[in-house]
Amino acid sequence: MNTAQLARTTFVLDRATHDQLAYISRRMKVSRSELVRDVLAEPIALMAKWVQSVPDDLSPADAQRLGESVQLDMVEFIERKAAELEQGSGG
Repeated sequence: MNTAQLARTTFVLDRATHDQLAYISRRMKVSRSELVRDVLAEPIALMAKWVQSVPDDLSPADAQRLGESVQLDMVEFIERKAAELEQGSGG
């Protein structure tokens, strides 16, 4: 394992999620670790950005701005992923 780029993480999943993750990784012929890294990278980066933008003493105006930022980021994320899926299917 390339410890300069990767870090081992241990977590517990419910049985159904575990089984589905194992199934998908087998079908896609990738490791569960690779699948989880690929799936979580962008959503975790977005969540970190949102949490970092929240001041300790959150005001109603801060909450409004955060909500707007989350909404815009999610729309952009969904549109980008939809475009990737279209390109992947030849559409």
